[in-house]
Amino acid sequence: MGIAISGIASGIDSDAIINQLLSIETSRIINIQRKIAVQQQRKDALTTLTNQLESLRNAARKLGESDLYSQVNASSSDTGVLTVDATGSAALGNYSVEVLQVATRHRVAAQGFVDKSGTAVAADAGSFSFRVGDGDEVEIDIDNSTSLEDLARAINDADAGVRADIVNDGSSTDPFRLILTAENTGSDGLITVTANDTTLDFENTSIESAVAAETNSADYAGAVSSGGAYTGTDNTSFIVEIITEGAADGTAKYRVSTDGGLTFDDNGGAGFDVTSAGPIALADGVTIEFEDDGTLRAGDTFSIDVFNPELQTPQDAIINVNGIDIRKSSNTVTDVFDGVSLNLQSASVGQTVNVSITRETGDISQSLSGLLGAYNGVVGFLNAQFSYDPESGAAAPPLNGDPTARQVARQVQQFMTGRIPGLGSDTISSLAELGFETNPETGVMSFNSAKLDEALRDDPDAVARVLSRFGERLSGDFEFVRRTQNTKAGTYRVEVTQARTRAEANSGVAAEVLGADEQITVRLNRRAQNDDGGVFVETTIDLTAGDTVAQQISKLNTGLADAGYAVTAYLDADGAIAIRSDEYGGDYALEVSSDTAAGAGTTNIGNVVLEAQGTDLEGRIGGRPARVLDGDILKGEDGYDTDDIEVRIPNDTSGILGEVRIADGVSQALPNLIDAFTGPGGLLRSRTSGIDNRISSYEDDILAQERRAQQIEERLRRQFANLEVTLGQTQALGDYVTQQLAALPKVSSGKS
Repeated sequence: MGIAISGIASGIDSDAIINQLLSIETSRIINIQRKIAVQQQRKDALTTLTNQLESLRNAARKLGESDLYSQVNASSSDTGVLTVDATGSAALGNYSVEVLQVATRHRVAAQGFVDKSGTAVAADAGSFSFRVGDGDEVEIDIDNSTSLEDLARAINDADAGVRADIVNDGSSTDPFRLILTAENTGSDGLITVTANDTTLDFENTSIESAVAAETNSADYAGAVSSGGAYTGTDNTSFIVEIITEGAADGTAKYRVSTDGGLTFDDNGGAGFDVTSAGPIALADGVTIEFEDDGTLRAGDTFSIDVFNPELQTPQDAIINVNGIDIRKSSNTVTDVFDGVSLNLQSASVGQTVNVSITRETGDISQSLSGLLGAYNGVVGFLNAQFSYDPESGAAAPPLNGDPTARQVARQVQQFMTGRIPGLGSDTISSLAELGFETNPETGVMSFNSAKLDEALRDDPDAVARVLSRFGERLSGDFEFVRRTQNTKAGTYRVEVTQARTRAEANSGVAAEVLGADEQITVRLNRRAQNDDGGVFVETTIDLTAGDTVAQQISKLNTGLADAGYAVTAYLDADGAIAIRSDEYGGDYALEVSSDTAAGAGTTNIGNVVLEAQGTDLEGRIGGRPARVLDGDILKGEDGYDTDDIEVRIPNDTSGILGEVRIADGVSQALPNLIDAFTGPGGLLRSRTSGIDNRISSYEDDILAQERRAQQIEERLRRQFANLEVTLGQTQALGDYVTQQLAALPKVSSGKS
């Protein structure tokens, strides 16, 4: 704005005139700003709707988490007898189990030894060898410098399924014992010492020398010795305690303990006679003998350690299920009930433990509650936008009457209340069947979790079909493996146009007892489909005159195994010898021939080469091409509705096998629907983009109006300034003329 000269010459208030003229332009800008405000409100409302729809989409996607449907609760009615774990594949229900016997580890020990490291366990060089179960023999070299500690370390370093420990049993003599413990329970952990050049005895029971207590009276000077052959099973101490003093001539009396002093037998209070007439039998083959030399005082005590090398016998676990006894080598039983692991803790004969497997419904219910909350948030927002009373005088909500918002409300509600596409009447197919209930007036939904619990109990797979991205085999002998988000919902036929087979050479004629020697040549090619055709390796197997057909098969299989061939010979249903690769597929080829022409008294393989080659799997899914993975899996090709469907096909199977059903449950279909609104190119995204463009256009209009107003103001001020200058100049000229006229001499008029 220039220097204001309003009314200097003219007395006109040009500023007021200019401002009034500019107010017309300003009103146009205000109108545009109002339009921008309206569009911004609409955009904000659409953004809120978009955010709520995305929250609904995220809640729906949580229903697609695979572990949501594989969680089960496993419980035992008596965890002191057994505990239980279960995977999602476990069949729901209750099982009764009786634990008759738990599995134990084999534990053996040698007799006591004087020390751990100072004394050798062997006099000369030799070996200590052992085997665990049916495993290989383990040999440990020893010599006259090998201590007990050295031997234990060598056993542990062998890592052969046995742990060696040295314990001090507290005996007054030879207190150190080498204990071997199997790592595996049951008969699989049976420890067998196969060679022993040490002085350690792992086989025979032992009775150690009788030892007098240090607190005994000095009045008895006789010798006390032990003897006999121990027949018991426990490792313990026999305690003989004098209860009536006297000589060893029957005067002195004793009581005896066979459990290390925990309990005593005193013959009903009378005690037992101490005599020197010979060995006195105590129990379990153990004897004690006293010399008659001095007086035995009350309280004098003598101990005898007895030892059984088998500390614990290996035993299998035995459980009873439905009246059937089942034996297992481990206390962890995983193959009685599918997906259920029984962990045996203790035997409880006669007691039945109830094992219960139930579906974990908490996480599914929680996820559905999240879906419900997100959906009701969308419904509540749209209800507020669609509620408008023109008579209230209030402004209408931004999305009132908006066709896009109406379309969103209609389609989302139809999805939430309708059936899931691809699911028929043979299964649960809607959220309503899982407990979702709709208020007909407001559209707001509620959740009856009891219906969900019932559905999960009756048909958990049906629940997964409704909620998750689901695929299953409807019919046929094959296994459904997986699908991905690329797979379209529908039902698709699985067809094998070429079975996966093994190479098999067969003469087709029954073999006979050999009348003469015969040599069979077998050639194997493991790379028959290579560009160069692979390479055949050859082996020959000699058969002998008189060999029966069974002997021929046995010799053929022995020869094939010795050659390292994964090939098997067997008799077919007609009695003909067949030689077949153990591996499937077109990479494997066989050539089989004999040095003898087919005929009576021969294998009937014949001297004409029998050729055979396996075949690879080929097939279609839904009539569309399928790739092959890992030899036995058909996978739908990219670009078709069957994209990424994977099914595992049994070997040697061809033809139309059955159908798979692909269902896009809530976790897949609802996000797809929402993405059509909120994703790139979606209706809401397009609407928001259009509003942004409109606002941008309005802002451009404002800038144009502001430039126009500025130009008008500058022009008006320039014109008024020019007017004032012109008027000023005119006024100055007038003043000058007046001054000049005033300065002229006055002229008198009169008559002469």
